[in-house]
Amino acid sequence: MSLLKKNKGAFSIALLAIIAIGLWTSYQYVFAAPAKTNEITATYTGAADEFKYLVTENPASWSQKIVQLKGTVTAINEEGILLNGTIYCQFENKQNLQSISKNQSVVIKGKYVGFDELLMEIKINQCIIIQ
Repeated sequence: MSLLKKNKGAFSIALLAIIAIGLWTSYQYVFAAPAKTNEITATYTGAADEFKYLVTENPASWSQKIVQLKGTVTAINEEGILLNGTIYCQFENKQNLQSISKNQSVVIKGKYVGFDELLMEIKINQCIIIQ
């Protein structure tokens, strides 16, 4: 008799265990929570004006990248702020907006979403205040 016929029960249990472990690992990977903005290192760190020129040269290369920008708040609304007149920053936590005032210098960190050609604004979301 072959080894498989002798140990059919043990082989079946081992195969089911391997399939179960594979399914559990796949489930954990697919449904894992995304990383928070403050946990990811920024691809670009610097002045908001410099970032504006980098984005206008090649906006597609910045898609979904985390950036840390320093600039001056030029406008505030219910959803976010306008940094240096050209970068719109939407915050994860709206309570962060209460600590910001117009003409204040801030450092924010967020995810680049895109460039709005109609408004000529760079869009950044999931922003947090660094300073």
